[in-house]
Amino acid sequence: MFRARASVALSALVLFAAATAFTVSPAAPARADGCIGSWSIGVGGLAIGLFGFGEDSTYLAADQPVGYNSADPMSGLRELDRLFWQHRNACPDDQVTLIGHSEGAGIIHAWVTAHQDVENANAILLSDPKRVAGPGSAGLSGDPLAPLVGYPLAGVDDDFGDFPVLQVCNHDDVICNEEAGWFGYLTGAHGRYDYSSQHYSDDVSGVWFR
Repeated sequence: MFRARASVALSALVLFAAATAFTVSPAAPARADGCIGSWSIGVGGLAIGLFGFGEDSTYLAADQPVGYNSADPMSGLRELDRLFWQHRNACPDDQVTLIGHSEGAGIIHAWVTAHQDVENANAILLSDPKRVAGPGSAGLSGDPLAPLVGYPLAGVDDDFGDFPVLQVCNHDDVICNEEAGWFGYLTGAHGRYDYSSQHYSDDVSGVWFR
């Protein structure tokens, strides 16, 4: 019983875990918008550096990385919302792709759930901790202790409406498939994703469980 509880506690503590502990960088400044027909925004996962938490999301190949404090997921949600509407207001006809990894995928997941009626936009969620079961188990946000983490990362759902969302989950990645356990995570499963927004189509939806 103690071992089971310890495992659940460990899962909750590392709910925000990402592929690597990145060096903390200043928040990424908003790039000058250009109405080029398509635009992408990237939200990365947990980053721990010598001076604390941070995330510049630059390891994702996207036009606009979201800089935020990864110890405060609400800051990432607010910055994502600001950057999305900044570009949408400047370039209303552009297709906007949101690509997120780990904690960043969870943040985008929550944003899409709250903005299902937004048009000309799609989301790519890599190792989404808020993924519902099937195939495999739910992500770490479905852990019994996940409510302690709070919004926007606690809880799992697939409440996307007509918003095109693709969730990509490696079967041995515990972040999006909790039943996989931690061996795959420790041997690189959480980092085996294609981080380029340009390598996914604008209308792809569903789950790639591989």
